[in-house]
Order: sequence, then C-alpha cells, then structure tokens
Amino acid sequence: MSIIQRCVPAVMALALCGCGGPKDAANDGNSTALGSTSAGEVEQARSYVGQFITDNPDRCFTNVGLDQPQLQARTSDAIGPRIPPVRVVIAIDGSGSMAGRIGGQTKLDLARDSVSRFVDGLPSSVEASLIVFGQQGDNSDAGKARSCAGVDILAPMSSDRAGLGAAVSRVRAVGWTPLAAGLSKAEALLSRSATPGEQVIYVVSDGEETCGGDAVATARRINSGATRAIINIIGFGLPSSEAAALKAVSDAGGGNFVNVNSRADYDRTLDRVRESNRQASNAIRRSNAVAGNAVQTSNALSSAAVCVSNIISSENVRISNDISARAVRGEAVPFARAAQALLKERHAKMELRLKDYRAQLQNGEAQARRSIDAEADAVR
Repeated sequence: MSIIQRCVPAVMALALCGCGGPKDAANDGNSTALGSTSAGEVEQARSYVGQFITDNPDRCFTNVGLDQPQLQARTSDAIGPRIPPVRVVIAIDGSGSMAGRIGGQTKLDLARDSVSRFVDGLPSSVEASLIVFGQQGDNSDAGKARSCAGVDILAPMSSDRAGLGAAVSRVRAVGWTPLAAGLSKAEALLSRSATPGEQVIYVVSDGEETCGGDAVATARRINSGATRAIINIIGFGLPSSEAAALKAVSDAGGGNFVNVNSRADYDRTLDRVRESNRQASNAIRRSNAVAGNAVQTSNALSSAAVCVSNIISSENVRISNDISARAVRGEAVPFARAAQALLKERHAKMELRLKDYRAQLQNGEAQARRSIDAEADAVR
C-alpha cells in the first residue's frame, strides 16, 4: 500500500457534516451558524437545501498511488560519469590491427561483444549512435589516404537498440586509425549541452592516431566546447607507449582509459562499464519517480480544488436563483437565512477538508521522496 493510500482514508475521516454526502448538511441539526433561528425554520431550511446539494464531494478526493522505483545494487567500480547520460556515441576502430587476438578472440570480436553488451545495459531513454573509423581502403600505404578519410556512421543517433545492435556486426578490421577524425564525427552527432558528462563518446581501439590528426587537441576541444562531452577509451593490447598516447586523449576529453591485455582484463572492464550503466539507470529511475510523484500529487490537488470550487459555485448559484425566483413570484421565504447559513457551513467544511487533503498529499509525496533518496543512497 502506498503512502498516499494510507493517508487518504485519514483525510476522508475528516469529512464533517455536509462533506460525506449530498444530504448531510441539510440534516445537520447541530449547525452552529443558525443562531436563534426557530426550529420550524431550521426544519424547512434543511429540507429545502437538500434539494440542491445532490453532488457528493467524495469524488473530489481521489486516491494517489506514488511510485517507489526498484534500484539496482552496486556490482563494481564504474568507468564513466556518475550522472545519467542523454546521448552516447560509440566509436570503433576499424584498423587492420583489430584483427589481432587477445585470449583466443580477435580484438574486433571483443569490441563487438563489449559494444553489444554496453548498449543492452543503457537506460531506454538514452539515445545512442555507432560510428567506425578507418574502415575503408586497407592498411597498406596505397590504401592509407582512403582509410584515413573513412569515418562512417553505421547507426544514426536514436533509441533504436535493434538497429544499433545489427550495425555492430558490420564493423570490419581493414585500414588505418584516423582517431581525431573519428572523434570529430562523433562530436557532430551530439547537441549543445551545459552539463559535462550527459553526452559521452566511447572509443574502442587498439592503437594511437596513425593518420596525422591531433587526437588530444580534438578531445580537449570536444570536452570544453559546446557539447561538453567526455571521452572514455577502451584499448586492446596496447604497448605502453600507445597506451600512454590514448590515455592522454581520454584525459583531454575528461574521461577514463582502460587497457585490456587479457580475457580477465576484458571481463573486469566490462563489469565497470555495466556499473556505469547501472548508475545511469538508477539515476533516471529515481528522477522519473520523484518527478512523477510530484506531478501526480500536483494534479490530484488541482483537480480537488477545481472540483470543490465547482460544487460550491453550483450550489450557491442554484439556491440563490431559486430564492430570487420565489421572491419575484411574491412567495414568502422565511427560511432563506437559515438555508444560506446551512449551505455556508457545508461549504466551509468542504474547504477545510480540501486543506487537510492538500496537507496529507504533500506530506505523502515528501515521505515518498525521502524513501526514494534513502534507497538511492543505499545502492550508490
């Protein structure tokens, strides 16, 4: 049972005479607003008012079920930002050396597998794209120019996971390594952002820039420019000098670098990537739940206020019109003051009920938020 489900019955119990049903105010013989009105006039007024209060205000006070998201527990250290990403570009090295092997599998196969598993773990709200750089020409001197100019978008920016997954299988290991050009292409797929880390470029490569570009300068420009994107790099079997070169790129891009030299390294790295996705997913679930609860509470309060206002307005108009019509016809209305006093008291109690309902729902929403925050802290 939700917090609000527990609170609303308590609110309903506060429904004083005139709020629990259409006829209650008319039958309340203990009204404090009638003063010295005679018993006969009170009885006439009660019967008279009962004709006009046919709308039950109970319908104004709806039950609100608040969301308590199921958050995932920590599995390992993360690689990547601790804020939820909005857009991700995965850039795979299509150079010929990616056909080399680590632990019985080609680097390219490991790259495809890591990308597929990474994408599967992304929150559904995150848009993702796949590019490959160097997958043109070949890795000979004759094929260098074509390869260095070859940066291809295999999957455009979207939330289509199936399309991106299918595109991963089209990556081949053939050419050189135009890393700077690949980063520039990735940057073009992103949008302006004021928040560092909500846009991420993941590079999977087994070597440094070989086409004459300045990957460090490009990464620095991307990280400090309009997109505020960070650049994370997973390297495969890199010697120390090339590992240092790619780490310099990730450092300039505000991200992380991991060098995979064995299957065990690969498994540990993938665990860290999955942990990054877990944190992103939890952050999104928490944010959605908190925002959704606030919207549900606000909508329920607005609807209740409008509903109560409409009932009060409608009843006032109907009785006022009837009393005026009787006066025009010359009919004596000795119970008019008593009727209006009964109606006023009924409406005052409805407004008090609305005030209590507002306090209960706002308190329930605040309690739900504290509970969500406590769970988020526990699995951080």
